[in-house]
Amino acid sequence: MCWIRRIAFAMLSALLVSLNVAWAQDSEAEGALIYSVGSVDIAMNFEFGFQRTATSSGEEVNDNRGAMICRCVGFFSPRPSNLDYYGREAGRVFVRSLPPGRYEIYDFGFSGTIIVAGVEWSSATPFSIPFTINPGEATYIGNFARAPSLGTRLEPQLGAVGYFVISDQSERDLAIARARDVALPPVRVDVTDVSNLGHPMLYGTVQN
Repeated sequence: MCWIRRIAFAMLSALLVSLNVAWAQDSEAEGALIYSVGSVDIAMNFEFGFQRTATSSGEEVNDNRGAMICRCVGFFSPRPSNLDYYGREAGRVFVRSLPPGRYEIYDFGFSGTIIVAGVEWSSATPFSIPFTINPGEATYIGNFARAPSLGTRLEPQLGAVGYFVISDQSERDLAIARARDVALPPVRVDVTDVSNLGHPMLYGTVQN
């Protein structure tokens, strides 16, 4: 039985090496973006938009627009069933391939209802959260969560609109990402301290 275990171990090792080699060959053109999205206390949908602002060689561009979307409200239950973590905050971890270069998160959006009319919100205050994607590497940019403003110190300013918490949850999120993809490349943690932005709806911690 010992020789069977040795053969199985050798086959597993070869598989992991081949997966890493395949990622490395692929990563000549792309890197990986890792983040999580969720909601605190109450399930709420939202999205953050991003775009590439420069290539890895420094050429200024305005392409590769995308969105980090939280579909945090379930169809038949308050929350969907395919979440990666639960508790006061619940949400999912995402890993996606992107061309290398400099990027920025520049807007957020969500919808709601006032009386009987549907309303769309986006950021009235301009902001930019930069991050960089390097070939053959992964960049973790944080946990993006929407939280209710009612009953907090922000209620007089924001009413019932809510606010966002952007924080470093890399210990939790990277464990989830690595469990999902054993060939995940080396990860660089690059979480922006949004408290320096002075935005009325972006915070680094849950507000009371």
